[in-house]
Amino acid sequence: MFLIAFLLAGIGFAGVAATLTPNEPKLTTREVMRSKLDSSQKVLEGIATENFAMITANAQRLVVLSQVAGWQARQTPEYKQLTAEFRRQAESLVKAAKDGNPEAASLAWFQLTISCVNCHKHIRGSRTVEAPLHTPTAFLAAR
Repeated sequence: MFLIAFLLAGIGFAGVAATLTPNEPKLTTREVMRSKLDSSQKVLEGIATENFAMITANAQRLVVLSQVAGWQARQTPEYKQLTAEFRRQAESLVKAAKDGNPEAASLAWFQLTISCVNCHKHIRGSRTVEAPLHTPTAFLAAR
C-alpha cells in the first residue's frame, strides 16, 4: 500500500512539474528534486528507446526545474555554479535530442548526472561541521 501511495505521489509531482514556469515558487525543494529525478529517468528511457520527443520534453522540464524557487537549496557561489552547470548540461541534452543525436544525448545525460552527484556531494559536505573536533588522543596529549 505504501509503495502505491509513493508511486502516485511521484506521478503527481511529475504532473505538477510539467506545468511549471520559472517564476512559480510553489514546490518545495523535496518536490523539485523528486520531479528532477522523474524527468531524468524519463530522459534515460528516451535515450534507450531513441524517443527524442521524450528526451526533449524531459530535458526542457529539467531546465525549468532548475529555475524554480524550490530548487535553490543554498545561496553560495559554489551552489550557483553547480546549478549553472546542471542547466548547461540540460540545455545540451535538449539540443542533442532536437538534433536526433543519440550519442550526444547519451553524453549530455551522463554529464548531467555527474553534475547532480557533484551538487549532492557539495550539499552534504556543507552540512557537516567545518571545525575539527578534538580527538581523544589530542585531548589526552593536551592534559
